Amino acid sequence: MTFSQRIMTLAFSLVIATAVSADISVGGVPGGKGGSITGTVKFSGKKIQPKPIIMQGDPFCAKYYAGKKAPLKERWKWGKNDTLQNVFVTVVKGLEGKKFDPPKEAHLIDQVGCMYIPHVSGAVLGQKINIRNSDNTLHNVHGLPRVNKEFNIGQPVKGMVHDASKDLTKVEEGVFIKCDVHAWMSTYLHVVAHPYFAVTQEDGTFKIEGLPAGEYEIKFWHEFRRFAPDNATLKVKVEDGKEAKVTVTYSPTKN
Repeated sequence: MTFSQRIMTLAFSLVIATAVSADISVGGVPGGKGGSITGTVKFSGKKIQPKPIIMQGDPFCAKYYAGKKAPLKERWKWGKNDTLQNVFVTVVKGLEGKKFDPPKEAHLIDQVGCMYIPHVSGAVLGQKINIRNSDNTLHNVHGLPRVNKEFNIGQPVKGMVHDASKDLTKVEEGVFIKCDVHAWMSTYLHVVAHPYFAVTQEDGTFKIEGLPAGEYEIKFWHEFRRFAPDNATLKVKVEDGKEAKVTVTYSPTKN
């Protein structure tokens, strides 16, 4: 092999090594399909039905629901077949040493019909977080984090948007955001270091996709502290191209 050929071979090897290293550093799945974690969050015990929200104090809110059923209070929300909605599920172990670029698209929390939508959600650290007023009435966005800094932004005009990623610069579980104008309006935002999380839906199910094969630990979170899961965390083994299925059951605490 000539000297020039050796130089070209070395250069090619360095390019390949750099590409593989970069792929691993952002949590890629080199040569694999990745797997998923799917599950159901059940509920066992007496289910007290949430009460309708009274919105007569604001003419816009009252008119919005004229002739319709008023939304229910969202502190807990039952799913189909004895399940629980709005449980946040996230990977807490198994991704150490990996870095993740935030999604390019913004995460949207909207205010529609004097309600925050969605009520529970997650965003990747560094992702743009748009909190929008889609109502023709005054709202304000009052974030009360414990780790990040507090923020309080007035939104008197329909269409106004606040980018909360400027305030939420650290990972934090369950950031409470409310509207001081309308006491019933609230949402919980989880700021996560990676994209592997989900929220239980109307049937109490969730799905976390695209995980590299490996062993993980997932955590369950619900805003109402008088409900507790039989397992706050679960260890799960993920295989390429397969679904790892789990089930947890929440029930009322004794206290």
